[in-house]
Amino acid sequence: MKLLLKVHSERTARRRRTPEPSVAHSRDSSRINSNNANGNGSANRSRDKSPSRRATRNTILLITLILLVLATGLVVLYVELNRPKPELPSNKAIYFGNNYDHHTFPNLGNGHLVVDRTQWGAAETTNGLTIPLKQPIPYVLITHIGVQSQPCENIYKCSIKMRTIQDSAIAEKGLPDIQSNFYVSQEGNIYVGRGWDWANTYANQTLAITFMGDYGRYKPSHKQLEGVQFLLAHAVANRNVEVDYKLVAQNQTKTTRSPGAYVYQEIRNWPHFYGCGMDGATACGIELGMRTESWDAKQ
Repeated sequence: MKLLLKVHSERTARRRRTPEPSVAHSRDSSRINSNNANGNGSANRSRDKSPSRRATRNTILLITLILLVLATGLVVLYVELNRPKPELPSNKAIYFGNNYDHHTFPNLGNGHLVVDRTQWGAAETTNGLTIPLKQPIPYVLITHIGVQSQPCENIYKCSIKMRTIQDSAIAEKGLPDIQSNFYVSQEGNIYVGRGWDWANTYANQTLAITFMGDYGRYKPSHKQLEGVQFLLAHAVANRNVEVDYKLVAQNQTKTTRSPGAYVYQEIRNWPHFYGCGMDGATACGIELGMRTESWDAKQ
């Protein structure tokens, strides 16, 4: 009996120490499968989420860039709309005297500058001018310097020429001032001589414009001819000369080569050219009571 009990107890103890292989294997397999499933699910979720995140980030960057461009465009548009507009030169009055800033040059248009007496260095005359020029002026008289004078092409050289002409007029010819009302350089700039208010040395009731050079030898430049036309257009607009003024060359009024053959060939085709005093035509200024000596007044 004791022997049977001993054998039974040994079998029971052995059975307790030995695990059940099928159950353990089943549990381990379940854990492995569960872990594999979790791993695959996480990988799939990360694989699903990564491209969408990149797409969202790119979209945000693109929208931000577009907004920046639009904001920049609006700022530029606002600045341009509120920029003060410069005053056009045509709206500015052009003066020929001492009533504007001498550090600037008035512009007749198309680059034709007006250089006044202060700017070219005119000397103050001791005798002074005494014969006023009544406006609007009926005649425009075209002359040149002549005597093999070379045309001048910049303000520095032309200012020297203007001072030389004035010195010669006063010291050698006994005149109170430079001869003409205005002078025009080869580059088309206008130099103020006696201006609008005082009679020139040639004839009262005329506006004398002198080409700076000898135009029996040299051809006038396009800018020079244009400068005279711009000056005359300004004179008509401001009632300095008559609307139907008569344009004459000096050689129509007296025996002289002035204003030179090349200038004469040009101005005889201008609209206001008046063919008096040539080829048996009526003497210039006779309708105003002017005589031959009136065109050589030396005043």
